[in-house]
Amino acid sequence: MSASCIVVKIGGAAGVDLENVCNDVAELVRQGERVVVVNGGSDAGERLLKLHSIERPEVSTPSGNVVRLTNAVTLRILMMAWVGEVNKRIVLSLGERGLSAVGLCGADGRALVAKRRPPLKINDGGRIRIDREHLAGEIQSVNTLLLGSLLDQGHVPVLCPPAITEDGVLVNADADQVAASIATALGARSFVMLSNVPGLLENPNDPLTLVRHSDDVEGCMQLAAGRMRYKLDAARKALQGGVPAVYVSSSRVHRPVFVALTEESGTKFTLPPKQKDATHAGT
Repeated sequence: MSASCIVVKIGGAAGVDLENVCNDVAELVRQGERVVVVNGGSDAGERLLKLHSIERPEVSTPSGNVVRLTNAVTLRILMMAWVGEVNKRIVLSLGERGLSAVGLCGADGRALVAKRRPPLKINDGGRIRIDREHLAGEIQSVNTLLLGSLLDQGHVPVLCPPAITEDGVLVNADADQVAASIATALGARSFVMLSNVPGLLENPNDPLTLVRHSDDVEGCMQLAAGRMRYKLDAARKALQGGVPAVYVSSSRVHRPVFVALTEESGTKFTLPPKQKDATHAGT
């Protein structure tokens, strides 16, 4: 890559201020920054599933993890929300601010190639059954040539799940993990995750317990619950992949991207000094 970039992930939960984030993305680009945007779409997806009277069941694995199943019908509906609604809303919003944004899902130009997860073992009332219809995958590669070309031409890539497997099957992939994979592959200098929460809180019910900075993502896992655990896992992946700093912050504060990057808001994650040195030595 000829120049580093900033990856901004816009969460898909209810209460996320998408327009607020787009204002900052536009300002960053005007300042000469190369920005890649990744969007989720959980709230929009749930609303569309409900509109079609489709339930997405939660199941437990033998290890106790809770998984929301994604079959072919569910994924088709979710794609309508992720790609057709949220992604294009961001593209239009950035366009209104004078930017040339290009919306992509993982299948477009094979931007995100994933390995499908094996059949899912489910704990069904004490009995173990196998679900072979679950469509989920782990990102294996990012088309950096495509994204780099778009950035070089002055476009803002806006990406979202699903990803595609080598044999052409669409699979669900966690948007935080997608963003971490892109940040790592592009050698981003910063990775910002913006959602409807202020950052990592020691007490989820008390905003005054915000963790401002940590070089121990693993240790912070004990403080995280729900979606925050996914964000910390994505932060860990990006840091171990060579991204210098990861920020988790709110989309609803004034100038959300800028105040995250200047550490005025949210939580900043870095590697411990020794691990940081080892990571840089291996790159």
